[in-house]
Amino acid sequence: MNCRSYISVAALFALLLCGCSTPERKPFPLVDPPRAAESETLKARTARFRKFAGEFETCGIGIYPSAFEYRYTNSEVLERIKALGFNRVYCYITSETELDEHLTEFLTLASKSALPVEIVVMQKDYYRKYRTNQLIRPLIKQYPTLLQTVQKIIEFQSELPENVKISGITVAVEPHQFNTSHTERSTGLLFSWKENAYGIGRDNDMLMRDTFEQLKKIRALPGMPHFTVAFPDFYHEKAAEKLLSAGTVSDFQQLADKVILVNSGNLPSQLATGVENELKAAAPGSKVLISIPLAHHVSENSGGLRRRDWNDFMHALNYSADKFKKHRSFGGIIISPLALVEFLRQER
Repeated sequence: MNCRSYISVAALFALLLCGCSTPERKPFPLVDPPRAAESETLKARTARFRKFAGEFETCGIGIYPSAFEYRYTNSEVLERIKALGFNRVYCYITSETELDEHLTEFLTLASKSALPVEIVVMQKDYYRKYRTNQLIRPLIKQYPTLLQTVQKIIEFQSELPENVKISGITVAVEPHQFNTSHTERSTGLLFSWKENAYGIGRDNDMLMRDTFEQLKKIRALPGMPHFTVAFPDFYHEKAAEKLLSAGTVSDFQQLADKVILVNSGNLPSQLATGVENELKAAAPGSKVLISIPLAHHVSENSGGLRRRDWNDFMHALNYSADKFKKHRSFGGIIISPLALVEFLRQER
């Protein structure tokens, strides 16, 4: 056997050792700003946000356990959440390996504080990795699918200590992520999301249909707790224009106990107008939550709210919230991630 053969065998063995756990995605870490604000300023900001949060039936915060990198204890994280007035936590699990003792401790402490916690899984993080090499493919274990991951969360919930529970499972669907630039998708896959592939029966529509089939199977799982579906605001517009056969607010509401509109606005005015049609189209008597993801940097021009500092952040929230409240279907907001909220609060 030559050197190249040894390398090939070693590479295959390494692949087999990888197992079937989804790689953990590293989110924006919780870091301290280079210049911290004075203690009195921090107290004033906390009080200001707490007053703002108290205006909503639901004011949720999105967290990523791995963002804290174990530099902060679960107790410290919970204290920050409660001090700011958040009344619901959306805990993003980027890999099923995060269903561990650390999460159990967080849920236990949150239960003692009567703070509900939902586990969030994002569709793009859970996939089957297809390989074009027919010889190697059968030998390599696949990553768990979205359905299998939700099953693992249900099993995890059943093993939690008495009086500790998960308040629900949120599935964030985002088939538009499965495009040709997705690094973990094989070129052999049948469909990919493209701006020029809208239309009934075309690629984008087929990916959306498959997403709805996944959601139906998840909803039917035995032991499924309160089920929430989160989805980007622009799906409704495309479905309303008959460019997708499913994707309206009402379509998602038929599958879930509650829905979350993920706002893609980059500016305060975009936050307000981006979900206006969706809130109008919601089922009578229903309450829709609006998720406001924060951009990591002021240079980002899509997908998250830009803000220069704490005052700019609060101005954007107050402006958009005033617009949201005009709709009867508006049920509250979710801001994420906690790491960026804290960075803004602490920055001078």
